Amino acid sequence: MHLITARLRAPGADDCRPPPAPLMRARELHDLVLALAAPADGIEHVYSEASPAGIDLCFFILQPTPDEAASAADRLCRRCIAATPRLAGWSLDGCGTGRVPHLPGVPGSVLPLQAADSRRGLSRN
Repeated sequence: MHLITARLRAPGADDCRPPPAPLMRARELHDLVLALAAPADGIEHVYSEASPAGIDLCFFILQPTPDEAASAADRLCRRCIAATPRLAGWSLDGCGTGRVPHLPGVPGSVLPLQAADSRRGLSRN
């Protein structure tokens, strides 16, 4: 499973002030992502949060490689933009592994991921 992050940028938004209304709320985008996800996308979980630039998404995706997981998230984000009139003018502003686009006070932080067994000091068998 891979953690992939993405940001959907609202039209007229920047990283300092909220985008102009009307906006799709983070929970609405979360629900839309799940509704448009195909089984081949491998989406296991999605987290969404509003940011000054738009909406940040974190995907947990079952794909063989990080690149395939990032491609699946990229296609799904673009599918959402194309299928939803309320997202007209929105853009995909990055999609990739390991970067958490919005943590309060830590913009662009890196979130190290480890398997649960390695955090507990257990060996993998």
